[in-house]
Amino acid sequence: MAKTCPQTMVWCPALSAKTVDLIKRLAAFMACIAVIALFIFVIGPRGEQSELLRPMAEFIEEHDINANVYFYTEVEEFSEANINMVNSMAYPPRKF
Repeated sequence: MAKTCPQTMVWCPALSAKTVDLIKRLAAFMACIAVIALFIFVIGPRGEQSELLRPMAEFIEEHDINANVYFYTEVEEFSEANINMVNSMAYPPRKF
């Protein structure tokens, strides 16, 4: 027998608890993907233009450092980058 949804009084198929759980999990997964995309395409590029991160980004580009590498080596450029990062955090640029 066909059921009607109580909110809309329109015919809708009866959804089992397993199907509702699947829909909720898919919605949560899509929300996570949307948040990740927001950070990659909106927040990240805007953050690169901020007063705090701009000196580090310029230093990385000038010295041709691959910032996507997730390991540290005893290379002189990494030491300089670390000093620059610490100084940028301690003494951020100010507007006069």
